[in-house]
Amino acid sequence: MQMLWALITAVCLYLAAGITPLQAGTRAETASKNSGQQVSPDDGSSYDNEAEKQLLEKANRDRARAGLSPLKMDDGLSRAARVHAAEMAAQGQLSHQFRDEAALIQRLAANSTLHLERAGENVAVAPTADDAHRALMSSPPHRDNLLNRDFNVAGFGVARQGARIYVAQDFGTSLARYSVKQAEELVAAGVEQLRAQSNMPRLEQVSNRRIESSACAMAQADSLNATRPPPGAYMLRYTSMTPQSLPPDISKVIALRGLRTYSAGICYARTEKYPNGAYWVVMVFY
Repeated sequence: MQMLWALITAVCLYLAAGITPLQAGTRAETASKNSGQQVSPDDGSSYDNEAEKQLLEKANRDRARAGLSPLKMDDGLSRAARVHAAEMAAQGQLSHQFRDEAALIQRLAANSTLHLERAGENVAVAPTADDAHRALMSSPPHRDNLLNRDFNVAGFGVARQGARIYVAQDFGTSLARYSVKQAEELVAAGVEQLRAQSNMPRLEQVSNRRIESSACAMAQADSLNATRPPPGAYMLRYTSMTPQSLPPDISKVIALRGLRTYSAGICYARTEKYPNGAYWVVMVFY
C-alpha cells in the first residue's frame, strides 16, 4: 500500500458576525493569476490544474452523498489557495500560515471580492489527488470542512513538487451583497417587525445625510466610537454581516413609548477588523 504523507490539523476560522468585531492582522498578499494546467510558480514547482479539478469533483461527489449542496469554485479563493500551495511546496512542509505570510482571512480578502461570513482551510501533501482526498476524508477535522453544510464556495490549489503534490483547500460561506438602499430597506423591515411585536405604532423613517455620513465615518475609522449621538435622541451603532439581522438590544429601544421617527445610515466596507466586509450601521431614534 502506498504510504501517504502526513496532514496537519484543519483550521476553521469564524469571521466577524453580529455586532462584535473580530480583531485581525493587517498584512495581505496579492496572488498570481496563472491558470494553466502546468503553470510554474517562482519556486520551480508547477500548479496541477487537473488535480485541482479532481479534488473539487471528489469533494462535491461526497457532499452529494451526504445530501449537501455542491461547492462553487471561486477564482479569487483559487488564487489564494494556489499561492499558499506553492509556498508549502517551496518550504517543503505543511502549514496554515508561514512566517511573514498573511493569515487565511487576509489572503482571501486580498484575492476575492466575496462577502464572506466564515472560512476554513485544509492542507495536505500526497502522491496523487486520490490519495490526498482519501486521507482528508479519513481525518475528522478535514472531513468536517469538506462536508460543512455552511460552506458554499471554495478554491483549491495544487502545487506539484517532484513526485508530491501540495494541496490547499480554501472554503467560505459567501453571503449576498446588498446596495445601501437594499440594506436600508432590510433594516427598516426589521424595525417595523419589532415595533409591531411590541404593539407600538409604526415609526416614520426620515432620511438624514448626516447620519448616513456617520456610518461611513465609523467604517473609515474602523471604530464604532467614531460618531456621537445627537442631543435628545437614542443612538445605536453596530456592525453586521447581514443587514436583516438586527442586534438583540435594539428591541429595548424600539419598544420605548414616545418615539415617533428614526433615521438609519448604513455603509458597507472592508476594514482591518473586517477584511471580508461588514455593514456599519447607525440608527437614531427621536
